[in-house]
Amino acid sequence: MAKGVSRTFPLAKAPEVAVDLARAAGEHGIYVHNALVRGEWEGFVFGGKETEQGLCWFGPRGNLIVVGDAGATADGDAVAEEIQRSCLPWRIAMGPRTVIDALLARCAGKALVHRDQVYYRGDAASANAALVVAGARLAERGDRQQLLQATLELNHADLAIEPRRVDRRWLYATIDERIAEGSTWVSGDVGAIDCKLDYGSEGPAGQILEGVFTFPAVRGRGIAAGLVAACMAAPPDRVALHVGAHNNGAPRAYERAGMTMVDRCRLLLLG
Repeated sequence: MAKGVSRTFPLAKAPEVAVDLARAAGEHGIYVHNALVRGEWEGFVFGGKETEQGLCWFGPRGNLIVVGDAGATADGDAVAEEIQRSCLPWRIAMGPRTVIDALLARCAGKALVHRDQVYYRGDAASANAALVVAGARLAERGDRQQLLQATLELNHADLAIEPRRVDRRWLYATIDERIAEGSTWVSGDVGAIDCKLDYGSEGPAGQILEGVFTFPAVRGRGIAAGLVAACMAAPPDRVALHVGAHNNGAPRAYERAGMTMVDRCRLLLLG
């Protein structure tokens, strides 16, 4: 076992510990907390000293999230070694800088993205009612083509993923799944939307918003802020999102919507 990590055990064998760790992580733990409630237990708890603990959660879409006490994650090399030892698959990882940077050092090739992410939080009480988009609605089948284009443009700008490398059939299937489950919100008429966002996670811990995108022709009008505010104004009360720390424009929109910056983490996306 790696130096600095005295023990590991599967999440399913310590459900209360896992939920407590996710809850203690605040906004960074919302995704994990909701996933555990849904019964998604792939991953492990790790510990240093008896009172220091963390967890690594592996999602079905290749996402790895690491949360834990500062003491448990201080030895990033040790945690990264345990992640490799688990042989569980991942492509995008979020967590403390110590762990994420150690993972990068162990990966072959060049990362598509390696940066800090900033978390924002809001709720119904903080939502800017004056900005709420009156026409906010759930996406429909007639919006598919624009949602495809929005996703391709967003992934290219934010994650350096070339549109030509994206499997269109897979992307359409993902869009259709989100439409069916009601997890994509848009503003604008069917087939003529101007802004969209997705619910990346929903559950007792709250909601994580992601994929916020406004088409270039209508930027600067406060549409994204209004759509985010509309989601904040609806239950549940706790809504969060994260954005690249380098992004200068989006945070202003989130702050106008009524959100407050609360935390940071490190992100790594492999090619």
